[in-house]
Amino acid sequence: MISCALYTVMTFTEPLPPVVVTRPADKASELISSVAELGFEVRHHPLIDIRRFEDDDSAASRACRQKILDIDHYDAVIAISQNAAEAGFSWMDAYWPQMPVGLRWYAVGPTTAAVYREYGVDMEMPVDRYDSEGVLALPSLQQVEGEKILIWRGVGGREALASVLRDRGARVDYAELYERRQIEWAEADWDKTLQGAPVLLLSSGQALDIAQQQIPDIATRVSTIIVPSERVATYARQHGCTDVVVAASARNEDTLHSLRARFAAGR
Repeated sequence: MISCALYTVMTFTEPLPPVVVTRPADKASELISSVAELGFEVRHHPLIDIRRFEDDDSAASRACRQKILDIDHYDAVIAISQNAAEAGFSWMDAYWPQMPVGLRWYAVGPTTAAVYREYGVDMEMPVDRYDSEGVLALPSLQQVEGEKILIWRGVGGREALASVLRDRGARVDYAELYERRQIEWAEADWDKTLQGAPVLLLSSGQALDIAQQQIPDIATRVSTIIVPSERVATYARQHGCTDVVVAASARNEDTLHSLRARFAAGR
């Protein structure tokens, strides 16, 4: 069982609600430190473990490898998350000493775009809506009839992006580069995490699903939920959450800005 980690650095005199960070451990440390520096008690309660497929002889790995080897057959590649971009470029490093020419690259948002920049790859990304709908609104993806488009993602996930692109006449394939594994928490762990009606930081609708599967009344046990997109916010409201704050993106700075603004507004 993963233990719930607590971090506290008090810098304000007013009582603040605890904040629950639900990101995987390898993506949480910077956010945890930054939230604690604002004066909040931070509870790390990861809901999903991300496991990349290794370059071995498993069926999943063979499928990944073939999509990467054939990437020069495509017109465009879309990474739907930071995890997808990191996993995809790890495979590219192994099989493409130089990036193939003629490809158009797309990132769903700033955190994904940052991975592209690390690899020196130019890409397009939405201006102000960092989700599939934002990508679909890009001018260069309006006329795609006859094009081949590869989507980097994890196993499963939303079909909206591929569905709309296919409706526009594109042939769309997936490279499923990792899988998400739900982390099971005991009720006692949840009780400890949810003490004091905390603020819950969620990165996806799937994270909310996992939380509600384990604690069906979680919407009534948290004070505020902060999410990275309007789509996830709508989903949260549909599942009983009332005080939902939408950050500009999943970036740490946008999450922190929303947290500060929400606290200031409630003073």
